[in-house]
Amino acid sequence: MESRFGYRMTRSANADLEDIVSYLSERLSNPKAASDFVDKMQAAIDELRSFPEIGPSVVNEFLPDVDVRKKLVGTYLMYYLPDRERRTIYILRIVYARRSLDEILMRLS
Repeated sequence: MESRFGYRMTRSANADLEDIVSYLSERLSNPKAASDFVDKMQAAIDELRSFPEIGPSVVNEFLPDVDVRKKLVGTYLMYYLPDRERRTIYILRIVYARRSLDEILMRLS
């Protein structure tokens, strides 16, 4: 299936991904888990590129007029913004699923 949208990762999302991969491979000494996570992330992004509105919208007072969505990837949530006009998915953050949603959304830029 051909992707309809491109994608870009914010600096925060890139840093999140690097931290997760480092945590899995170095701190937990599990490079296979790190590699598997990267594969799952890429598969999730590919799915979003074809179906940008598949994830549920995030309802939060800090972003009342922005269509931020989320997608679960393993035990992490990927927050993203589909931009229909530019046909681009912006990956905003990738965070542990139990982290405070309000804390994350207050710091999106």
